[in-house]
Amino acid sequence: MRFKHNKKRNSAFVFEALTREFAKASLKKDRPYLKKVKKLLQEVFNKKKLMYKELRLYKALLETKEVDPITAEKILYEVRRVYSTFSEKTLNDEHTEAIHKINHELNPSVFQNFVSNYKSIASAYQIFHEDDLNVKDKVLLEKKLVQSMVFKDERAEEIEEPIDEVVIKTFIKKFNKTFGSLMTEQKTLISKYMGSLDSDDTELRVFVNEELGRLKKELKKSLTVEEFRADSLMKEKAIKVLHLLEGFRKKRNYVKKDLVMLLKTQDLVREIQQ
Repeated sequence: MRFKHNKKRNSAFVFEALTREFAKASLKKDRPYLKKVKKLLQEVFNKKKLMYKELRLYKALLETKEVDPITAEKILYEVRRVYSTFSEKTLNDEHTEAIHKINHELNPSVFQNFVSNYKSIASAYQIFHEDDLNVKDKVLLEKKLVQSMVFKDERAEEIEEPIDEVVIKTFIKKFNKTFGSLMTEQKTLISKYMGSLDSDDTELRVFVNEELGRLKKELKKSLTVEEFRADSLMKEKAIKVLHLLEGFRKKRNYVKKDLVMLLKTQDLVREIQQ
């Protein structure tokens, strides 16, 4: 029998769908709606709620890469163990409340937002609903998830270690020396990045999505200005950065290289606006 995936009760899908709704509102510069989405994100994934804890388990399954098979199996075991401690009724109530708020405070169309890793999220969902699977499907599912954590994608960029507070401070000094004083949005970006090292990256992703919309809009606007278009070097640089930004939202994890790219883009936009 085919497994039925209820995406509305999948914390990982709800989080991705809301994040993309935030990005769309940011691109449209719909500030009132933007605030509503942000507020709902913070309410639904409050650290005290089980949906937040469930989201962390999804992340453990979906974002763990290039580990050995034994480690992957241990992670899978621990995810199952932690999930078994959750109150099924409490979690179900939280999902029901989230669905109601999205439908009435935002729009039911939020659940139709495109999520690039939907298949992976749907597969992970089955781990939390194994009672609906037969023995064969359970074994195949476990094998699939373990392989996804072990598999090494040669095309993926080199994964960098997160940078600690000391490195961040050193980086800020070097950046200031090279590019001048940091702008408010650059300080906010660094602050959000630092916060993501100690907890989850929800606030970082929300801010990055909003900032990406602003940067893309400014770069596109610059390409319509005759004086700017006449400067072939600046025009070429803007087009190249735009291409980079287009694929930025598909990233699952942000590393130092991404932080530098965004900071430089913010600096480029400032230069264009002067």
